[in-house]
Amino acid sequence: MKDCLSDKEKKLILLGEMFENIIHQLKQPLNAINIEASGVKFQNEMGIVDGKELDTSMQNIIDATEFLSNTIDDFRNFIKEDKLKSKFNIIDVINNIEKILSPLFKSSGIEIIKDIKEDDIIINGYSGELAQVIINILNNAREQLKHQKSLEEKLVFIKVTQNGANILIEIYDNGGGIAENILPHIFEYKYSTKGDEGTGLGLYMSKSIIKKDFDGDIEASNITFEYKNNEYNGAKFDIVIHKGND
Repeated sequence: MKDCLSDKEKKLILLGEMFENIIHQLKQPLNAINIEASGVKFQNEMGIVDGKELDTSMQNIIDATEFLSNTIDDFRNFIKEDKLKSKFNIIDVINNIEKILSPLFKSSGIEIIKDIKEDDIIINGYSGELAQVIINILNNAREQLKHQKSLEEKLVFIKVTQNGANILIEIYDNGGGIAENILPHIFEYKYSTKGDEGTGLGLYMSKSIIKKDFDGDIEASNITFEYKNNEYNGAKFDIVIHKGND
């Protein structure tokens, strides 16, 4: 069983998963670049290029290419035995992720809503690995919401709070939730609800990263909540991490 594996064997499993996951993660900024470039090209052909919108699109493309470069560096660092922790701002990580993924979510009619009261939550750890975890969860929400044809509004919420040395990142949506027979298994190795189309890697690897590198955990649940006087059902992921040593 997996709990009987040595640290080296677990590392090799995570490395193999990372190879598959990295391909999926690289597609996100590439798709964002494609959407932004296609939009600019269309506006140019129609003779309606707006200078401000052009600047925004170009900056989004620059951000996406930087994210691509950083993701590759993160993968290099992941396989290093001597990788070093560094201080980073969780809020910056989330804002950068939103910039990269926003075109993809908008193209699917999905709005990302942030509830973050603080400008700075500094922790000691690996910013790239935390970003991969958040992207995994957001992509799961996007895939679920894409299939909800009857929803007038498709919403994903990101809330961040801290209590002493503990930071809680809550990500939830109005996509109807996870089937009760599936919910207990979603963090299991190679478990997938997508048949041959899914790898079953994202959530297992995400939980492993948070536990191993952030001394925390991820839990999933189904929730009912209100937003703008409307009641919704959806899936909720709670990421609990610790700041680490200064």
